[in-house]
Amino acid sequence: MSKLFIDDISKASVSAVVVTYNRLELLKQSVSALQNQHSQTLKHIIIINGASTDGTEKWIEQESKKDDKIIVLNLPKNIGGAGGFNQGIRAFIEKTNDDFVWLMDDDSLVTKDSLDRLLEVWKVDPAAGMAASHDIWKDGTWANMNMAAPLFSDKIKVYYGDQPFVRIKHSTFVSTIVSRMAVLKVGLPQKEYFIWGDDIEYTQRVTHFFPGFFVRNSIVLHASGQNPLPGDISGENDKQRLPRYLNEFRNRLCTSRRRHSLPKYLKTLAHNIFDLLKVILKPGVKFRIAKLGIIIKGTWNGFFFNPPIEYADSDYQYRAEVTEKTWK
Repeated sequence: MSKLFIDDISKASVSAVVVTYNRLELLKQSVSALQNQHSQTLKHIIIINGASTDGTEKWIEQESKKDDKIIVLNLPKNIGGAGGFNQGIRAFIEKTNDDFVWLMDDDSLVTKDSLDRLLEVWKVDPAAGMAASHDIWKDGTWANMNMAAPLFSDKIKVYYGDQPFVRIKHSTFVSTIVSRMAVLKVGLPQKEYFIWGDDIEYTQRVTHFFPGFFVRNSIVLHASGQNPLPGDISGENDKQRLPRYLNEFRNRLCTSRRRHSLPKYLKTLAHNIFDLLKVILKPGVKFRIAKLGIIIKGTWNGFFFNPPIEYADSDYQYRAEVTEKTWK
């Protein structure tokens, strides 16, 4: 991708990547919202179906016949959100020539001008690598797990400020857009994360090399069933969600290690210990014994977990070599 300048941004091309697994009704809403974007820059909608069993495959095949923007990738098995985004960004690189990839889950409901607002970042800073939307929950409050992290650790600028653009260090895959140049530079999301934390690690990788921004007036609804605080295992009441926390505690240590800062790594380890103590000492914690085992096992696994970074285009292998030497 050549650098986009202010006069060129309206001519940019964008692929949206939607990762889905057994949530057909939400997927229908998500795709419909994308199809109703005001922006003329959205050229492709890449749907990654993780071997859903609820009729998703049939529906997206039918929808792709009606809308030539849609590219379908039906995976043979569910490889988690991380694997889905890995495959989605690979498809963006290998199947399109678009300038940006716009990442979201199947419960991300964009508003009509979400994309136009995100692209305004490249009018402010043509060298930017990514931009993240203002994610809200169904009641209009912040989507707690999806607040972009400000670069200078000043959450007030994001929560309560009025700046239209705030520099950030990472965001989630509930409406984050990444430039093609950034993807070619930093590679693909870690499919080995499976679920939780892959978006933080990936966007942190991007902002290591390129500026990233939170865009206040790019509003996206995260239509998740609940609105929990991030990583709050002590308050988790859904037994079926507990296995996900194994990934949470393992993945966060890998992500922290890649910051190349011993104090930050020790802070992350202390966070795991703090969660352990909360589960032990906090009254009324459900599934206490199971949660203790998950924290201990997940943390132990995290000490040894460091999968290699994968790249989509072999023509850019030299970027891979440079990036890995710099990032690791």
